[in-house]
Amino acid sequence: MAEDYQKEYEAYLKKNPHLAVMVRDRVRKYGEKIACRDKAEGSWRGFSWREMGEMIDATSKALLEWDVRDREMVGVFSQNRVYWSIADLGILGIRAVSVPVYATNSAKETEYIVNDAEIRIMFVNDQVQYDASKEVLKNSKYLKKLIVFDRTVKLEGPESIYFDDFLEIGRKSGQEAALEERFKELELDDLCTLIYTSGTTGSPKGVMLTQRNFLTMLFATGYPMPIGEKDVSFCFLPLSHVFERAWTYFMFDRGAENHYCHDTKQILDFLKEVRPHYMTSVPRVWEKIYGTITEGLKTAPPAKQKLFNWALNIGSMYYPLFYNGKPIPFGLKLKHAVAEKLVLSKIQNVVGGRCKFYHVGGAPFSPEINKFFYNAGLKMGLGYGMTEIFVVAVCTPKDIGFGTSGKPVPLMRVRVSDEGELQMTSPAQMAGYWKKPEEPKAMLTEDGWIKSGDIGMITEEGYVKITDRIKELIITAGGKNISPLLIETCLKEDIFIDQAVAIGDQKKYISAMIVPSFEVLTQYADEQGITYSSREELVQHPAIIDFYNTRIQEATKELGQVEKIKKFTLLPEELTQEGGELTPTSKLKRKVINAKYETVINSMYEGE
Repeated sequence: MAEDYQKEYEAYLKKNPHLAVMVRDRVRKYGEKIACRDKAEGSWRGFSWREMGEMIDATSKALLEWDVRDREMVGVFSQNRVYWSIADLGILGIRAVSVPVYATNSAKETEYIVNDAEIRIMFVNDQVQYDASKEVLKNSKYLKKLIVFDRTVKLEGPESIYFDDFLEIGRKSGQEAALEERFKELELDDLCTLIYTSGTTGSPKGVMLTQRNFLTMLFATGYPMPIGEKDVSFCFLPLSHVFERAWTYFMFDRGAENHYCHDTKQILDFLKEVRPHYMTSVPRVWEKIYGTITEGLKTAPPAKQKLFNWALNIGSMYYPLFYNGKPIPFGLKLKHAVAEKLVLSKIQNVVGGRCKFYHVGGAPFSPEINKFFYNAGLKMGLGYGMTEIFVVAVCTPKDIGFGTSGKPVPLMRVRVSDEGELQMTSPAQMAGYWKKPEEPKAMLTEDGWIKSGDIGMITEEGYVKITDRIKELIITAGGKNISPLLIETCLKEDIFIDQAVAIGDQKKYISAMIVPSFEVLTQYADEQGITYSSREELVQHPAIIDFYNTRIQEATKELGQVEKIKKFTLLPEELTQEGGELTPTSKLKRKVINAKYETVINSMYEGE
């Protein structure tokens, strides 16, 4: 089988030697078929393959008109939208390098990337990103030009231009021959992008990914995911992250229709409108939906609760047979038809009712929540990867290893070190870190495998299972190794808890800082007649503290005694990227949090 993978992989690369070549081929193949849609300008707009291809070429020619060099870095600082991908592919088509910047980055964070990558030209989207970029432009010796997607942005100075006008420069440039010459020079091992890591333990590093790296990802993803040109996908996670970026390229590869989410606050509305067959997501999306459903059920009449639980039980018997193509008893078919009509379809319709499979990644995902949605007729499962070697393993529509990250994809080799660390190697492995030639040595074994920093195992069935991050393990004063991620995942299943930080390194017991879901908490407080004048007063109210104590004990009842939370503090404000507590991918910066909340943490251990 390994030999078959290798032969098919080589054939795939021969047919698709570069992402720009692949997309141009799909433009010829699909023509007037809709390639993608977005709602960035207020209503859904569709872009045909022909239209998208013309805009990509116009972008390339305009960049050539502005003397963009072979291998020059060009920035993209924007929310998800079709223009993001057009700019990206226009950059790649002239053998330049696309450098994404998270849409939520501050001016300071953006300046670091601009200066490190020496970005001269950057695409930006809205007024906030434009203003941040203008601030960078004033101070950076590199940044000189800004191309703005959103025409409502107020431009200042000759260095700024709207994207529509920039495309016109390309169309009138006469750079057709130059573009074709540059296109002929495209190579499989060209540097494709720099993706800056989130920087949980230091300054972000620019991960160098080549065309071969991405195309390896697409080849490997094609095995577990049978996506075709009639399928619709929802582009929800940030394109500046390797997960959504690679998935979007995969949609182009397969000729599927990709819908872009420019505002994550509207995700539930968008899901009902797009009705996607596929999408990538994070556990928090499903935790919130699960919490809303289960919390509402608690106050439902007993008869309705009984019907709901009956329907899920029928689903738990029906779907394992249905999804695996096994015979389904006639009586079970009838019961499922009733359960589907009365209960299960309502859960499915929350996300559009057409789910074929939804990928989940980026954080631990409760197997109980995963099974809940599976039994309701929504197939989803974890995947695992890291920017430096994405994708490693995935659950698939036919093989959901609940509580695991699925099995390794083709060409990926995975092992566990004597210390329990997951290590891996494949042709998707990064080329290194930009301007940091010594850095990869710390991340590589002597034989060249990536050291993930994740503690895990490979089960007897071949599933990859992550248990924790080596650097994030809590070691109590009693010498117990405890996973903060496990505790935090349990807590966040509760609809009244938005964020959680487990504390306890070198301490006698585990404590936690909890950020309530204030939208539901304030509603609860009003219903209970609890008066307060501020969030600070609300989270310190004895009735609220007692309320959370009960919920925390319930959420963590399955944990071991040493993992249980002895004390907690409710925080009045969310942890944010702007405040320095979160990375752009919403991971906790534990060192920053521990320093910033030192007084709060110490108060939970007074008299220890």
